[in-house]
Amino acid sequence: MKVRIHCPPDRRNFHIQIDTENTAARPKKRLNKNMETTRIEIEQEFDTEKPIFLEGLAGIGHIGRNVVSYIAEHTESERVGAIYSHHFPPFTMVNEDKTVKTIRNEIYQLKRDGKQDVVLLEGNAQANTPEGHHEVAEKLMGLVDDIEASQIITVGGYGTGDVVEDPSVFGVTTSTEKQEKHSDAEIEFDHDVGQIVGVSGLLLGMGEERGYEGICVLGETPGFLLSDPKSTEEVLKAVEQLIEVDLDYSELDEKVEESQDILKKVQNLKKNSPSPKQENQGQSGGNDLGYIG
Repeated sequence: MKVRIHCPPDRRNFHIQIDTENTAARPKKRLNKNMETTRIEIEQEFDTEKPIFLEGLAGIGHIGRNVVSYIAEHTESERVGAIYSHHFPPFTMVNEDKTVKTIRNEIYQLKRDGKQDVVLLEGNAQANTPEGHHEVAEKLMGLVDDIEASQIITVGGYGTGDVVEDPSVFGVTTSTEKQEKHSDAEIEFDHDVGQIVGVSGLLLGMGEERGYEGICVLGETPGFLLSDPKSTEEVLKAVEQLIEVDLDYSELDEKVEESQDILKKVQNLKKNSPSPKQENQGQSGGNDLGYIG
């Protein structure tokens, strides 16, 4: 019941209005506190046994995403689900046919006879905040536990901030013994990488804490290329050996040539342009991009 009192400015002829509507019966609008901010939707059951978990998401040079999506497209991988999160960037992808697609990371499985199965994660976005990165990584580690993965392989890029003509492939592992196992994969373990940013690093760290073997494979890249096909190709060759697949690189060749032409132009511009005055001399790390993702 509501009681309303109407009082004019002259305070005469005021009246009381009684509203007999039962307001207590009205449904209250409440936020769903149980709504998950990050969720994994599995559309079909996994048919894998002790698979390798392979992750590659959007990041510097898009190396991680390009590597894993290339493997998914050029093998008999089948899509089994996706991960969605409120921590992903607030936009929607527009497809070539001008339809839309929400931001997500796709999950695939590669079932093989005589070789180890693989569960792949690739996507066009990572979380916007540190809290989001940790939440997404925790969800993914739950998936790693559920599929009883045998090991974790993550893929990313290492930005140098300068032109890289012959990109190296760097590796970081959960143990030194793991490095010895991959000595034939043309992965360098003698490097200056000091941190791994994003899900690629968190999965490896969380995996090590839970007893999983793992390796993060990083492609050296300038950092100013939206996509780096040359580094992608070099990392693909290393991952190809790690998971034992045979890939056709013909689709990458033209993109590699285009990217190399761009790098040559950038290099010529740097040679012909006057060098800027050095600021904050004596401080180390000013020109080192050093970003990994």
